[in-house]
Amino acid sequence: MAQRKSNRPTKFERSYRILEYLKKHTDSEHTITQAALRRVPEVAEYIGDKETYNDTVVNMAMAMNFDQYDVKPREDWKIIFKEFERQFGSDVEDDDFDDELDSPPRMPIRGLHYNHLFSYEEINALIEGILFSKTVDTETANQLISKIEDNLTTKYYPTGPKKICTVQEILLVDRDILRDNLLTIQQAIDDNVQISFQFNGYNHKKELKPVRDKRDTVSPYYIVANGGRYYLLACKEIVSDQQTLKNMSIWRIDLMTDVEIPERDEKKRIKGIQRVNKKEVENLPREWSEDFQLSHLNMSYDKPIPIILKIKSPKREGSQTERLKLDYTFMYDWFGDTFRYLRTEDEAPFDDIVQVTCSPFAMVNWALQYSDRVEVLEPNDVRDSVIGKIKRLNEKYGV
Repeated sequence: MAQRKSNRPTKFERSYRILEYLKKHTDSEHTITQAALRRVPEVAEYIGDKETYNDTVVNMAMAMNFDQYDVKPREDWKIIFKEFERQFGSDVEDDDFDDELDSPPRMPIRGLHYNHLFSYEEINALIEGILFSKTVDTETANQLISKIEDNLTTKYYPTGPKKICTVQEILLVDRDILRDNLLTIQQAIDDNVQISFQFNGYNHKKELKPVRDKRDTVSPYYIVANGGRYYLLACKEIVSDQQTLKNMSIWRIDLMTDVEIPERDEKKRIKGIQRVNKKEVENLPREWSEDFQLSHLNMSYDKPIPIILKIKSPKREGSQTERLKLDYTFMYDWFGDTFRYLRTEDEAPFDDIVQVTCSPFAMVNWALQYSDRVEVLEPNDVRDSVIGKIKRLNEKYGV
C-alpha cells in the first residue's frame, strides 16, 4: 500500500475535511466559529494557522458559489458566511463585484455554515414518500431513509422512528412489475401517447388472471396514489351506435400486466400512437387537482354532481342549536372541507342539511355505509338508487 509522503495535509484534504464537517454539523440556524472547529479532534489538524484557515474557507466559497461566468443565485450557494453575503449578495453593484472578484480580499469568517440542498421539511416529505411507497419493501425503505438522514441532514435534524408498524397490504403483482408499470405509463404520459396492457382480476384460487382475452388500449393522463394503491386516469375509446365515446376511466395499475407503448420505435424516433386530447375526454380534469378524490370517493369515475344530505346531529332537548357531540369527523374524513352546511331543520330532531359534490355511484354506496348517520335527500335519482339497493338487500336477507 502506498504511504503518504508528508504528514502535512494538502489543500484538497483541508477543504474536504472542513466541508464534510460543515455538512453534518452546521445549518443556517447553527453556524460555527474557527475556535469551535479547532476543538474538534477530527478536523483540528486540518485547520492550519489563521491565514491558512481563512484562505481555505474563502477559496471553498469561491469554488462552490460561483459558476464559470458569475456568482450563483443565493439559494444555490454551498459555503456561506456573513462577509461573503455582504460582498457578493444580490444588492452588490456590478462594478464593485467585478473588482472584488479579480482580487478577492481576506474576508473575516463569521456565521459560517453549509447551505443544505433540502430543508428539513423537504427531508420529511421525502421520507414520508418512501414510507408510503408501494414499490419499496420495508428493508429497502429503511436503508434509503438511513442514507437520506446520513447524507442530507445534520446532527440537528429531528430523526423520526426508523420503522413504522404497518398492516399487511396485498399486492396482486410484485413490486418490480408495479415499478415497471409505473415507469412505462409515466413515459407514455410524458410523450402524449397510448399504452396497451392486459387487465386482470383475482380468482377463487388466489390467482391473478386476465378478465378478458383482448388487451386494453387507453390514452393515459394521470397516475394517482390513493388508499394505498396506484390508479391511472385514462380514456378508453368505445364505439357504440356508430359513435366513438371518449369518457374518462380509472384503472388499478397493480392489476395491469405486460404494459407496453404500441408502435414505439426508439431507433426511428417514433414515440407511439398519439393519445386523445384531454379536451375531448368527458369528465377528465384538464389540470390535476389534489381534491379529486374528495368528489370521486373510492376512485369512482362518473361525473360528480351536487347532492343534498341530511346529517344526524343530536341537539340538547328543547334546543335547535346546542349540539350534544362533535359529529362531523366522518364528513371531514371523506370530503375534507368541501362539504357545505346549509341549515338545521326547524323541527325535532333538528338534523343538519348539507351539500356535497360527489360521484352518484360512489354516493349510493357511501350512504349505505353511513346509513345510521346520513340520508340522501336530493337529487331524486340518487335517492331512488339508494332505496332500490336497500330493497334488494331486504330481499337477500329476508327482512
